[in-house]
Amino acid sequence: MKAEEFITKHREDMIADIKAFAAIPSILDEETMAPGRPFGEKAADALSWVLEKGKSLGMDVKNFDGYAGEMTVGTGGRLIGILGHADVVAPGEGWDTEPFEIQEIDGKLYGRGTMDDKGPIVSCLYAVKYLMEENLIPKDTAIRFIVGCDEEEEWRCIEHYGAKADRMPDCAIVPDGNFPLIHCEKGLMDVDFSYAVHGKADCKITVEALHGGAAKNVVPGKAYCNLRCPDAETAAALAAALNAFEQVSATQEESGVSVIVSGKSTHAMSPEKGLNAISQLMQTLGEVGKTFDIEPVYRTYNQYIGMHYYGENFGLQFEDAASGKLTFNVGTIELKDGKLVFGVSVRYPATVEKEKIFAAAEETCRQAGMEMHVTSHMNGLYVDADSDFIGVLMEAYQKVSGDCESRPMAIGGATYARTIPNAVAFGPLFPYEEELAHEANEYLDLDSLDKMTLIYIEALKGLLAMEA
Repeated sequence: MKAEEFITKHREDMIADIKAFAAIPSILDEETMAPGRPFGEKAADALSWVLEKGKSLGMDVKNFDGYAGEMTVGTGGRLIGILGHADVVAPGEGWDTEPFEIQEIDGKLYGRGTMDDKGPIVSCLYAVKYLMEENLIPKDTAIRFIVGCDEEEEWRCIEHYGAKADRMPDCAIVPDGNFPLIHCEKGLMDVDFSYAVHGKADCKITVEALHGGAAKNVVPGKAYCNLRCPDAETAAALAAALNAFEQVSATQEESGVSVIVSGKSTHAMSPEKGLNAISQLMQTLGEVGKTFDIEPVYRTYNQYIGMHYYGENFGLQFEDAASGKLTFNVGTIELKDGKLVFGVSVRYPATVEKEKIFAAAEETCRQAGMEMHVTSHMNGLYVDADSDFIGVLMEAYQKVSGDCESRPMAIGGATYARTIPNAVAFGPLFPYEEELAHEANEYLDLDSLDKMTLIYIEALKGLLAMEA
């Protein structure tokens, strides 16, 4: 059977599987963590679902304590990997549909995880199913899926898997990026910065609460602040002043004001595509709050961060030809126990040494009176775009898409490709499609599903034919 006929035959099956898989709200949930479900009940459910699906297709499956799973076809010594993740980020604000009630509208599947990363995993499962049915997997080669459950947070899944697995693939594709492929990924550093709240004496207006954002790797779409005023008249005047700002909604509550600032969420790898609600809130407070008790706190924030996305004010203006500018996204903020703490995702050029980034950030902290705590770090990734491995993938993409202009690219995002040698992110997003991972109204175009599945079939055929 031709691959195109196979895809047409199984199109509704793929759609049904994506709907079922993506309907599981597999967000990190600390409250339901337990042995066998280290990232919460729903992440464990998503892993169980995909492993059962692989088993139903005739693959050998194994669950690594709920951290990750593998699905293998073939027993050969050469191992080709397909790496994906079953967890998703929180939906966030701004959806036109229910994010976990997957709906098909105008040829698109809307829902969290349809593109990142559950739809592409299903696509690859059916690509391998085709190879199995057509007996195209040589005896000396095996194909193995590795599916983790903590990719959106700390990658503890792949760390656990690496410690427990019998081996890692010789080469691998990661259907969690862009077509034609990604050969360069920026280094990643997640950091908590903090500084003490030294309130000014005898201030009439006090900041009682300040918080916003859901994760470091998402540009926050909402930020909140509660202000206490000496009387209702002052509160009314303050609410009116705040409501003059386009992104601000201020509500008077007796002698207090509740403030909500709205931005635009997007992935932290391209923060300039969004509008950071936290930074917008701090800028707004800087405009109207010169007599507030913690004015020095947001004055410091605006001095060293402000509305900038590239770390210019923080002394982190690094750039290289391969991967572009460093990006600096404040994803979370909270005023707590006498400290303002904000979580940042720093994505730095792949060819810049991490020591330079650390040193520059530490120097700014020294000047600003901040404390700095690195919560996670990943080195960058660079794979030679002229290698035979990349050549096979590019040939498959060009054959199916007809696009011979697009070239291997660099990104600020992180994929599982950096966890093993000789791996790259390969799809699913086509060059003409909008990036909606981590954003509201995420969707998978069904025509793209057909095309990506055919590309994955051709790419795996090419990798299977390569000499070891």
